[in-house]
Order: sequence, then C-alpha cells, then structure tokens
Amino acid sequence: MSRNLTEILRAEEPQSPPTALDVLKDAVADHGELTDDDRRRAARLSGLPEAAVYGISSFYDDLLAPRGRRHVSVCTGTACWAADFGEHVGAVQDALGLSLGERSADHGISLGQTVCLGFCHTGAALREGDLVDAGPDVVRRVAAGSCREAPEPQGTSMLDEPVLLREGDWSGLRSALERDPAELLAAVKDANLRGRGGAGFPAGLKWEFAGRAEGDEKVIVVNADEGDPGSYIDKHLMERSPELLLEGMALAGYAVGASRGFVFVRSEYPRSMPILFEAAERARDAGNLGADIGGSGFDFDVEVKEGAGSYVVGEETALLNSLMGLRGTVTARPPFPAERGWHGKPTVVNNVETLCNVPFIAANGAEAYAALSPGATSGTKLVCLNERFASPGMHEVSFGTPIEVICNTIGGGLVDGHEIKALQIGGPLGGILPGTRLETPFDFDELAAEGCMVGHGSIVAFDERTDIRALATHLLEFGAHESCGKCFPCRIGLQRGLEMVRQDGPVDRARLEELLETLELGSLCAHGGGMPAPIRSLIAHFPDELGVA
Repeated sequence: MSRNLTEILRAEEPQSPPTALDVLKDAVADHGELTDDDRRRAARLSGLPEAAVYGISSFYDDLLAPRGRRHVSVCTGTACWAADFGEHVGAVQDALGLSLGERSADHGISLGQTVCLGFCHTGAALREGDLVDAGPDVVRRVAAGSCREAPEPQGTSMLDEPVLLREGDWSGLRSALERDPAELLAAVKDANLRGRGGAGFPAGLKWEFAGRAEGDEKVIVVNADEGDPGSYIDKHLMERSPELLLEGMALAGYAVGASRGFVFVRSEYPRSMPILFEAAERARDAGNLGADIGGSGFDFDVEVKEGAGSYVVGEETALLNSLMGLRGTVTARPPFPAERGWHGKPTVVNNVETLCNVPFIAANGAEAYAALSPGATSGTKLVCLNERFASPGMHEVSFGTPIEVICNTIGGGLVDGHEIKALQIGGPLGGILPGTRLETPFDFDELAAEGCMVGHGSIVAFDERTDIRALATHLLEFGAHESCGKCFPCRIGLQRGLEMVRQDGPVDRARLEELLETLELGSLCAHGGGMPAPIRSLIAHFPDELGVA
C-alpha cells in the first residue's frame, strides 16, 4: 500500500535541518517575499518535491504577504474587534495608505493582519517588527512611526498559594525523581488533570497511551501555538514562568519514558522564543535539563521551535505536521499522536497551561490538587479578561467560580458603565453566553450545558452597543480564513455561512442550521466542528438581531 507524504516524513526523521519551512521563513526574512528560486532551494535542501514546498509556501500567513523594510501587522482578533468593532483596522490602512496584504511601491513599508498578539487586555493591537504596541492611541503612533512596547497584562491569583502564577523551582521534578515513573503517572491520573486548551481530555490517560505505545523513543511536544483570540495565558506563562513549563515537560518525559521535548511557539509572540531559549540554557547549567538529571539516570532535553502563522496549527496533528516543516493541515485519526506522532514516534501533545499544573501535582499529590477547587474539577484555571473590563488581565481562579464573580467582582464590570451583552468563553470555537446567564459556574460540564467551553480560558465581553449580525460576520470571517482547507465541509461550509450572514436582509434559519449541522458532523477537526457553537448561541439568544427568519 502506498504512503502519502506525511506518513513518509513521520516515519523518517530528517538527519539534518533545516526543514523546507525553515528555508522559506529565512527567505522572507532576507528579502521580504518568496520567489520560485526560494521554493526550489527549499525543495533541494529538504528533499521534498517542489509541489509539496509550494503547498507549504502558500499555507502560512507569515509567508504570504510581501514585506517591506518596515512591516506592520494589525490584529483582527475578536478582543481587538470588541474594543472598537474593528474600526482600528480601517484607520491603520488609511494612516499608512495601504490595504491589508499590500506593500508600498518602493518596498519601504507593508501592511498585514494577524490574530492574535496576546494584548487583549489593552484593546486594538499591532506589531511592527518584534515590537507590539496597543491601546487607544496606537493608530496615531504607527502613523507617526513612533510605536512603543505595550504594557504586559497583570496576573493575579485568587488562591492563598498560587499554582500557576508563580516561578518554577524544579521541586516537583526533584520529588518525582526519587520515585518510580509509574507513581508520577498514577498521581497525574488520580489528580484528573484535564487539558487546558480544548476538549479537556485527561492528561494522565494521554500519557499512559504514549507510555504503552510501541517504540523505544517517546517525544513530548508542547502546543504553545495559543491562537484563540482573547487568550494570552500561554504567552504569560512562557514569558513570566518559563521554568514552570520546562519542569512540567521534564515531568511528562519522566512519566512516559521520553528523553526529548519540543516547544512549538507561535510566531505572533516575538518575546516568548528567546525567553524560553534562555530559560532552557539556565536549566541545563543547573543540571535540571540534559543528561543524568540530578544523578537519577534520567535524560531529558528541550528544543524550541517557532511557527509561521496559522490558527489551525493549534490542532495537534496539524501542529506536528508544522513542527516537521510541512503544510499545517489536519490528519485523520486514528492513529493518534500518542501512538504515532512526530516522525512516527509516540508523542504526547499538551498545551502550556496543562503542563504548568504538573509540578504542583508532583510536589503535593493528587489530593492537594483536588482540594484547590472543592466540589468541582480538580486544580485551578487561568482566565483572561479583555479590554472591555474595568480590571482586565489574567486571573487564577478555582473551578466552579460563578461567571458573575469573575466578571463583576474580579473584573470590576465593564468600563465606562457599559453593560455585558454577551461573553464568548473559551475562544472562537466556544459558544456565547448572554449577559443574563452570568450565574453559570466556570467549569467544564456547566459551561458545556450552556453551549460554551472552558477552552483556553478567554472571556471576551461584548457590551450593549454590539451589533450581533456584525459579530457573527466577524466570527465567520475568522473561521473561513483560518480553515486549513483539507476537508470540504469546513473549507466550503464556513465560506457559505459567511455569505449568508453578510448578505442584506433576513437569514434563512433552516438553511443556516442545516449548514451548521453539516459543519459539525462532517468536518475533520474541531475547527469546522466547533465553529457552529458560537453561531448557534447567537441564533438561540439573539434571533431578531441576527436576522434569522
């Protein structure tokens, strides 16, 4: 039976870098655009067919728009949209005299779009080079060529002793190395640590599957491609507590028998990668990474890799393809990555926040972890509040905390006396909770009952001025743009949905709901399968404003 390109590369790890994606990214950095010569060179160095390299070059946002000597990317994410209903995008285009995706004739300046830069707490954001600016006067500053570094979000914990908003000290790893790896795995399973980025799958079960899979070499991959507009949790943890993440990775490696790990960082976070590099070097110097850690005989080291701009690469199979330098499209499962992932090896894929929980479990045990949220899901959760709140930023809360407490007590309500019309919780695949349902506890099952999700923990508020039809258009524009295109229900269906809500006049409700069902049942991954959730919420709670007939 013949194997496709992905299967071949998953089974055959390249003996020497760079990948085709690495070569293409270097070419854009060097001369601002890709040429056919660049593609041929990438094919020659990587050993891939030229057609495959063309597919890679036409997939990632970082490779598509031509770049001038000065390159500006404006955020079109949902939190920035909620701040001014997208007016900043047109204002930046007017100020620079360029449309999105254009470059000036003299190649002096270019303008692109991006989602998201992780400055959702300040409102409209843009990036120039490696500098991110944000806030009410950002358009004036970019027009004057005087962009400045935006203030980072503040993080506060509602717990007496923070679990996540703290520095890593490697005590969990030292404790685990004194015991058998099976004891650590059992503790993570008993703690019922659920994934903090999507479906909430139990981390301990995923580790167990990888540990039992055939193959001597196991791999730990950190999904640090946090692309949910409104969330900046992973960014904060990578940049403020990188040792906590690295310790969590090493613990995962010890539990499953892996000696190698990768952190796959989104390119939209320019500070994260160098901070992680430096933290990994410090850990090696201190003997917390590398060979024979703590004299235990356990070897584990980490490599940091950068993405190239794609939301769907947050899906684990697409992420592994991108990590191998391929087009970041979704792969049908089974086999799951825990059985056959990076270059065919059993691979654990967890996101940043998930792994940052593990040091606490290793040091304190499953019972102590469960006690952090009595009567609810074990552990704690970081939540992000967008610029609409009086006290935006990131907060560590116990599961089960009512949404009303998070929004009005911790978040201080909305700015300037505005009222909460709706909240999107958990990212663009999460449903939308009306402002009348704020008594809902923040937890997996309770949010699911409202058509919402924990997801990455973003809480994006929309005030009473929000046009629901415009919001639906914004969400579907994002969904259609970010589809990887592999399955036609998602590729075509999201575009058709966008056309339906963008047209003048009423929307045919029966036809729209039929389309949403097709997306949900027929899509290959959670992107197409999850995008119906927020639209269904708008149909249920705001039918007149949406214009569904």
